[in-house]
Amino acid sequence: MKVGSRCGYCLLHRGYNMIKMSTEDEETRRKAMEELLRLLGDQFGPDAVPSILGTVRGRVIARVTGCEDPYKELKKEANKHALELLPGLRKHVSEQPEAERLRAACLISCLGNVVDYDVPGNDSDMDAAMGLIDQGFYVDDTDELKKRIEKGTRLLFFTDNAGEIAFDTLVVEELRRLGAHVTVAVKGGPILNDAIMRDAEEVGMTEAADEVITTGTAAMGVWLDESPDWFLDRFYSADVIVAKGMANWETLSETPAPCPIMYIFRTKCEPVARAVGAPERQNIAFLVEKGWKL
Repeated sequence: MKVGSRCGYCLLHRGYNMIKMSTEDEETRRKAMEELLRLLGDQFGPDAVPSILGTVRGRVIARVTGCEDPYKELKKEANKHALELLPGLRKHVSEQPEAERLRAACLISCLGNVVDYDVPGNDSDMDAAMGLIDQGFYVDDTDELKKRIEKGTRLLFFTDNAGEIAFDTLVVEELRRLGAHVTVAVKGGPILNDAIMRDAEEVGMTEAADEVITTGTAAMGVWLDESPDWFLDRFYSADVIVAKGMANWETLSETPAPCPIMYIFRTKCEPVARAVGAPERQNIAFLVEKGWKL
């Protein structure tokens, strides 16, 4: 997905908040903002991908401020709160009719996608998000996903943010119950509030999945140009992919799908909503076939 006009505002707004979180020194903040403005001036254009620019932005800020993980404490808090909610949500899924369990788990996971800080207009309150459970999906291809799962299906699951990764365990558990062999991929290092291996361990994903790996790089979404060969082997050998969050949509939609991909996310901004053909603040479970791209 290419940038829209609003992406420039979001990239700058979030960048400024990242700078504030990274250092209290005003001179360092000014230098970081100078570098950020130079980056956007050089690279913001019709062929730019929002999450790729966001990744480079994070690296620039980390280099100038010396802070590699400004969201570290927020991620811990998000994981803790999500784990407090998880037993009740797991009970909700288990009480659904058999035909509805995967859909219910995907919806909870999708609502958890609100856990995204500093996105203008987005409310990152988990409790408020779970109160939207009756909203359902605006685009709902969960039954199509279910049709593609059989015993031994090699499924690659891309996580998004810390906190919501706890809710992703519900989807992983249902996919495994349907027979899939589920490999979960977290980020290879800190980038925004995205989940890394530490978060997977904190919320029990390492027990829920058959295997947890990383994407091999600290980048928003999946930046295939930076991915190591061992990760590319996993990516191109998967039978089905589930990709959580807008950054995975923004990056993976630029590449022909190597297999059916289920995108699960909230439309938290106008450019993403427009790209998927939905209003803002809606729940999306959109399955694309092998070879599809925007």
